[in-house]
Amino acid sequence: MTPSITYLSPTDIAERRSELLERAGLELDTLRQRGAEYRLSPEQAAVLKDLEDLVFLAGGSPDGACCLR
Repeated sequence: MTPSITYLSPTDIAERRSELLERAGLELDTLRQRGAEYRLSPEQAAVLKDLEDLVFLAGGSPDGACCLR
């Protein structure tokens, strides 16, 4: 099996972040808070995971401190 790699520019990351937040209908901090309280729908939980992955790709620390806040 050959792994696939996707390259994302900072612009791509910002656009994807906006799309995900629009889909969730919540701000990132709200998603994180509700996630910590186990109050997310399955789709919102998937969006939060994707957003956290984008934070990592953008060079953020594990606590999410970066330009994507």
